[in-house]
Amino acid sequence: MRSWILILGVFVGLLILVSQAKAQNDQLFIYGEVTTIDGDKYEGPIRWGGSGGSDEVYWVEMFNAVKTSNNFMRFLSKSERDNLPKTEGDSWINIRKLNIWDNRYSGTSHQFDTQFGDIKSIEPSGRSKAEITLKNGVVLEVSGESHEDVGSTIRVYDQELGEVSIKWSRLDKVTFKQGPATLRSKYGEPVYGTVRAGRKGTFTGIIQWDASERFGKDILDGKDRNGDRNIPFRTIAKIEKGRNGSDVTLHSGRTFFLRGTNDVNDENRGIIVYNKDIGKVTIPWEDFIVLDVLDQPTQAVTYNQFTVSQGITATVKTISGDEYKGLIAYDLDEGWEFEMLDGKDDDVVYKIPFRNVKNIIPKNYNYSTVILKNGESLLLGDERDVSEDNDGVLIFTSNSSDPVYIRWSKIDEIIFD
Repeated sequence: MRSWILILGVFVGLLILVSQAKAQNDQLFIYGEVTTIDGDKYEGPIRWGGSGGSDEVYWVEMFNAVKTSNNFMRFLSKSERDNLPKTEGDSWINIRKLNIWDNRYSGTSHQFDTQFGDIKSIEPSGRSKAEITLKNGVVLEVSGESHEDVGSTIRVYDQELGEVSIKWSRLDKVTFKQGPATLRSKYGEPVYGTVRAGRKGTFTGIIQWDASERFGKDILDGKDRNGDRNIPFRTIAKIEKGRNGSDVTLHSGRTFFLRGTNDVNDENRGIIVYNKDIGKVTIPWEDFIVLDVLDQPTQAVTYNQFTVSQGITATVKTISGDEYKGLIAYDLDEGWEFEMLDGKDDDVVYKIPFRNVKNIIPKNYNYSTVILKNGESLLLGDERDVSEDNDGVLIFTSNSSDPVYIRWSKIDEIIFD
């Protein structure tokens, strides 16, 4: 009798664990209340912008736009501004003691990327503009400028009405929040996995295949010697690149060699991995080796697990031996932990929240060593955040003094708190 009780207890425990995992799965999806200009309200899981895989559905995915003004430039002298790397456009940010000033000094366009899990609300302020309120209360004005996330139609799955599409011109406000644990997503189960990319590394998290397929119900297309094959991702255990196609292994053990489509050959647009300790990693087909699909999430983050961002605090060491500590404006632009450090390892593209960064060490004109808080070391280049195109840093060493400006070429190391 005791053995039967023990078996029953184990069985019940497994059911509870499976139920909790599925509930967490459902809470990985962007969720919120959408209010129209007429006051109509819809609540449920949200698909933001785009279509066919280019829209965002998970909290870990990025809202992309451009900042519309820059306030940090006022702290630079005319000669310092004249010597900044020259690009078009401008940017804007608001950090603690800084508020909205005029924009006459701005000469650099800065991208605004942040994960949806860091956003409190989005309010359209024009056909291609929006006010973004972050969880920490910071309000930013951003512009679309060729980004689909501003000015696009969004879709919300209302539990009573089904999927409702709302045009940007009809939107008044979108307020984000954690979805109920009992809500089952109507969009599908996420695909999780581990991607091996040779010397580029191994990455585990939510998978977006061919920059498109992301749900278990989505289809991997290909051809074998018997004709077309359309395989749902929920049945796949492994995809391995081989010759001019891919070897696909199912959970049942059956194997297929597929070719002839961009899902399985070198026309593939890349494999995206969302990893909580790194951020977003896009791996090109040339570096991809194998994807091992996982049954349960190991790198998933819900809305409530995104902490309220603080200003970026760091110690900056110069090549002349000076050392400054305080709040910093990185690249005269990023001032919050939710903002992104951009860089590339050859063609592998990284977008890393500053909250995940421990050290940045400039190595030469085009590359920097970036050490993450999980201990991983990356050599990243090409993007302005890690190259000579960086505008440098402002360091606010106290609330009462003007900041210290250090050019990128004078920085030896930045150590983040």
